[in-house]
Amino acid sequence: MLETCSDLMRRAYDANFITVRDGNISIAHHDRGHFWITPSGIRKPDLQPNMWKKIDSKTGKALDYTEISTNLYPSGELPLHFGLQKTLPHNVETRVVVHLHPTYTVAAMHRGLDLHHLVNYFPELGRYTRVAESTPEVPPTSNELGTACHENLKLDSKGNIQFDIVGIKGHGVVAIDETPWRAYEHIERLEHICKIVLVS
Repeated sequence: MLETCSDLMRRAYDANFITVRDGNISIAHHDRGHFWITPSGIRKPDLQPNMWKKIDSKTGKALDYTEISTNLYPSGELPLHFGLQKTLPHNVETRVVVHLHPTYTVAAMHRGLDLHHLVNYFPELGRYTRVAESTPEVPPTSNELGTACHENLKLDSKGNIQFDIVGIKGHGVVAIDETPWRAYEHIERLEHICKIVLVS
């Protein structure tokens, strides 16, 4: 699945959802004591499975994986991913967390639009994607960013969440699902709606 997630990040770059070194993604399996996260600062079109960082689910510390990944650092958004990946609900086999910076979605938040309420106007969004209230502006790669996203996604102590995607004002979005492409679809769907609203 690391190959699939690497492909997703290349797709995100091609779609202009990130610039060349932006964005991050993590993946966890319920029966393992670790999860995977993209390394910091890597050009996303060049991302390969042997570059990913292996993270201990209990401590949040990086574990050795390959000679290449040993010389890399985990994404600076590790606090965000760690909170969502350290405990998975019993009914979730796999959890993928995708953080991107889609242009129209970020622009919509900058404009002051409430992503959470767009569902009311576009039923095709609400049918497939549960949109949380956006966070305020918080510093990137900070514990505050992780906490704000966890709170708005309604993350509980058992790892359950109530929403599929949350916007971070002035920054981007975080989407969660059980497969990489389903998480990506939440972002793509919301971006499409935001584009419609902004050009209307």
